[in-house]
Amino acid sequence: MNRRPPPPVLDSTRVVAYAFVDDIPYRRAGSLFVDGILLEHVPCLAISFSLGQNLGAMLLHCDSEWNVLGTSGTTTVEDTKKKAEENYPGVASRWINLNTSVEAALEYYDSMWGGLQCSFCGRRPFEFEHGCVEGKAAVICGECIETYYRELHKTP
Repeated sequence: MNRRPPPPVLDSTRVVAYAFVDDIPYRRAGSLFVDGILLEHVPCLAISFSLGQNLGAMLLHCDSEWNVLGTSGTTTVEDTKKKAEENYPGVASRWINLNTSVEAALEYYDSMWGGLQCSFCGRRPFEFEHGCVEGKAAVICGECIETYYRELHKTP
């Protein structure tokens, strides 16, 4: 198995800790379903925080290439580590702190997306709730399109 650390950003989340659990016997303490399929033993775990909304600490269940297969979690890193311990006994001693700062995560994210941002409001792709439209010299997010539409159709 590849034992390289994860990138600082996984699925628009900032990674703060990770662990390799491929050799830890898996105990199913609860169930995690992804697209209706039960997700069981995975080789890698990461704890992260969303770059967008505050969703608390997330436990990312990943394959050996750090592709996110499913997510669970709690409000704090400590509680999320306890939750992981229920399924992977002994993982507590394996967590490696990555402590990616918000600034470093955003810099990495921007490099992944080629600096894509709305030309009007500055939102990044993880902040686009309604997608975006790209032109030759500008990008406009769905939220700005909706704002423009409302302003255009205001009655005087």
